[in-house]
Order: sequence, then C-alpha cells, then structure tokens
Amino acid sequence: MLLTLPNRWNSLYDACSVLLQRVMDDDARLEAVNEVLRNEGGTNRTSYYGFDDQDKQVLQEYCKVMKPLANCLDRLQTEENAYLGVLLPTLTLMRVALEQARGDQALTYAKPLVRALLRQEGNKGRFNNRFSAMFKDLDLLMASALHPNYGMTTFNSVAPNMKEEIFQRIVKEMKALIRQETLLEERDNSQEMEEHEEVSADPFAELCDTTQADQEDDLEEDIKEELLAWKRSKEATLKKSHFPAKYRDQWVTLFIKYNTGIPSSAAVERLFSTAGDVLRPKRAYFSEDNFEYLVFLKGNLHLLKQKFKVPRGVDEGG
Repeated sequence: MLLTLPNRWNSLYDACSVLLQRVMDDDARLEAVNEVLRNEGGTNRTSYYGFDDQDKQVLQEYCKVMKPLANCLDRLQTEENAYLGVLLPTLTLMRVALEQARGDQALTYAKPLVRALLRQEGNKGRFNNRFSAMFKDLDLLMASALHPNYGMTTFNSVAPNMKEEIFQRIVKEMKALIRQETLLEERDNSQEMEEHEEVSADPFAELCDTTQADQEDDLEEDIKEELLAWKRSKEATLKKSHFPAKYRDQWVTLFIKYNTGIPSSAAVERLFSTAGDVLRPKRAYFSEDNFEYLVFLKGNLHLLKQKFKVPRGVDEGG
C-alpha cells in the first residue's frame, strides 16, 4: 500500500488510487480491511463499520478530479526529457481537464474540490493567480514553440494571443543565428576578393547593389516556410531528426538556448533520502567507504536488475 508523503504532493492521489484498485474493487479484500478497522477501532470508534459505498464514491470522485493534477506533477518532476518547453503545454492540459471536471454533472462530493483548484476569493481563478504570468513569459513561450513535441500548433490552446509575436521572434532569432555563423565565411571571401579586385570604374556600384537585401528576404522566407511546415513529433525521446532539415544545426542551437532546464535540487534530495534508508540505527558503525558503496548500489540497483533480468516485483532490499 502506498503511503502519503508531505514532500510529494501527488502521493495522496497515488495512495487513494491504489486503495480503490486493490481494495475497494475487491469484495474479499474490502471485507478484510473493514474487519481490521472494526477490531482496532477502539472504544471511541465502536460505531464505525469500515468503508461503505459512499466512501467508495467519494474516493472515486477525488481520484477523477485529482488525476490531471497528479499527472501534471509526474510529468514536471521527471528527470527524463525535462525541458522548459514542457511546462506550459502540461499546465494547459491540466487546466482544460479541470474545467471539464467543473462541468461534470455526475460529481456529487468533489465539486468543492474542483472549485478550490480553479477558483479563489475574488474574480480571478486560482490557476490564473498562480500561472497567468507564465503564459506571458516570452522565454517560456519560445521554449514550447521550439520543442518538437509541441511547436506552434499547440499555441491555439496554450497562448493564442501570443502566437504571432512568438512566430516573428523565432524568425528574427533564426536569422541572427544563421547570419552570425556565415559572417566569418563572408569576411574570408571578401578579403580574398580585395586582394585581386581592381578599382571599379563606377564608384556608386556598391550603393546600388541589392544582393544582400534580396538574400535577407530569401532567408526570412525560408525560415517561415520551415516553421510553418514543421510537424510536431509524438516520440517521447527527442532526436535531431525531429527538427526542420534546412538549417537544422541552427534550429537545435535555438532549442537548447530556450529549453535548458533550471537546476533543481530534486536529485540531491532523493540521494539524501536513499542515504537515510541505508544508514539505519543498526548500521551506525559503517565505515565511510562501505556507506558510500551501499548508497551507490542502492541508487543504481535498477541497472543491475536490467543487467540480470530480475523479474518485476522482486524486493529491492535495503
């Protein structure tokens, strides 16, 4: 049975979900749990007879409402594919699901929970109070627009009013990147031409040359066409091939610029938790080396299980 943890906001949902699946939906297990509750209820709970159908409905509605929030936290807490561009589409998905739940007429007990998640005192919703500024943050919007799993196609739901501004900003920054990387080549070519160039008979030829302006226009049109034709990828693991073929290196460079994640202490906190599981009262006299070895093994035990193909469900020990 999963237990709730104060430092994991979605742990209560996980615990209730497991309770429903493994206990409430199994009559034999439910009766066994109710028997334990009746026997250990004490004198203050002699009238308590365990879980009934009403309790089951409350838990079902709670899990139905909290599932979008728990899924959102799971996506944002993962250490794989942890890009900034994931944030706004994930929050949008959660908001849409909660708004649908608010209109669910089948809810009997969980309507106040939905209102608490979406609404606060005053006219502004709780979701808006917490996250509205993020949907106007140009860097976060750029991160989502440049992520192959989302792209510009998701802006109709994420931030429709900012779609054109982000589109133009991507074009502008892509032009700057391409021009910057070709500048050295142009300088080298110009130096070679100066060494062999004869004095022009027309001193105004350079002022009348429109080649550079035409190249700028062509480059801008190429970038716009690539951006409009860029289809979102459904693969979870990103690959370089998911980016537009033309100017691919520049697209990847711009993606990295905006999608580099903010450093988090979550991995270190998880290591401290693992160390606490290893260093128990009966193991207080470990040497530093042995303690380090055990923490290392505990943290990488999943790799050993993959190596030796240990069946799922086998206790990890420790």
